[in-house]
Amino acid sequence: MAIPLLPLAAQAPEAIARLENSARERLAAKDAAGALADYEQLAHLVPKSAAYEDEVGFLLAALNRPKEAIPHFERAVKNDPKMAQAWFHLGVAQWLAGQTGAATEDLRRAVSLAPSRADYRFRLGSAYTESGRYAEAVSELALAAKQAPNDAGIWGALGLAYQKQHLFKPARDAYRKAVALDPGNTAIRNSYGLALVNSGDPEAGIREFRAILAKDPDNVNVRVNLGYAYIGAGTMAEAIRLLTQVTRDHPDSASAHYDLGVAYKQSDKLAEARAELEQAVRLEPALAEAHYLLGGTYADTGETGKAVDQLRAAVSERPDYMEAWFLMSTVLKDRGDADGAIDALRRALALGYEDSGAYNTLGLLLRRKGDAEGARQAFAKAAEIRQAEERKKEKMLQDGAKTNSQPLVRPRPKPFR
Repeated sequence: MAIPLLPLAAQAPEAIARLENSARERLAAKDAAGALADYEQLAHLVPKSAAYEDEVGFLLAALNRPKEAIPHFERAVKNDPKMAQAWFHLGVAQWLAGQTGAATEDLRRAVSLAPSRADYRFRLGSAYTESGRYAEAVSELALAAKQAPNDAGIWGALGLAYQKQHLFKPARDAYRKAVALDPGNTAIRNSYGLALVNSGDPEAGIREFRAILAKDPDNVNVRVNLGYAYIGAGTMAEAIRLLTQVTRDHPDSASAHYDLGVAYKQSDKLAEARAELEQAVRLEPALAEAHYLLGGTYADTGETGKAVDQLRAAVSERPDYMEAWFLMSTVLKDRGDADGAIDALRRALALGYEDSGAYNTLGLLLRRKGDAEGARQAFAKAAEIRQAEERKKEKMLQDGAKTNSQPLVRPRPKPFR
């Protein structure tokens, strides 16, 4: 039985060398399918080779066959558990195939084996961002940025991770570095403009959006964002003029209708605001911010039933929408639904709504329901918050701070896109 194997064993090194040369030539000629055939033969000749299995998987992924690539990467890491590149490729392929949990763990393994590879950290950080694990994303991407400080893509990804957390000042700083490194990247400059507006500098955001539109005047997202920047700057007439034109040019743009609704509501034009926000939620039912603002508009016009429906839609899309829960509690209280108001108010407070008036309202509602102990705890919390506010005011007076100035009221940050 061993005799027939001798010629194959003798020919294997020569066959391997020939196939490797052929694969390199085909790769140089951009013949991925041909190179794949060569590496598949090599993996068959040397079944314990992690490198050949990794090459087969990589070429399958390059040919848009990521699901077929996964078993080869799995064999590669089984053959060599310390092969960081194979873990990285496995993680990326799994992510493309929608296996997000396994993908993140495999990307973490790649980073642990090759901690100096900024591109591995970049992919892991991006995976964290796409999974909603923003704090972990920031940790990885900040390290990647230190390792590759001239990579605009990494700085842009770091800005996005911050922006997803509504940490707009660090997002602004990260985007600024990305724009400096890649000034022609419209997407990054657009994100930078949004971060500027949301961090309190709408005039700078306006300049960025205008710079993009000077070269790309029909960019609908940037036109909408320019209108949003005018809202942030308090220039409602200009925002309404611009966004009205955008909705005429692009009637299916939910974001344009939403921002126009914001501008009208800020201008106390409730009928116009209502019409635009109704159109926004028709076009994009998942836009929680539009449901919230439409609910507030209905509440302002006394249509409390419709207001509750819209606010429920907002928290259905975003269960952590603190402001929507609080507004819902107010509307339900006005409608005489004490149980609903108590539940919504408790949800808002659990999400971090720190306000003495809210706790006082909860106490009154609970006392009316006969829950004496719950009311006592709510009143005690209200008193605690008031005392903390008084201490803060006293300290500001002692420090010579001006306590009578009012901050500029801006619309809530627009949903990132």
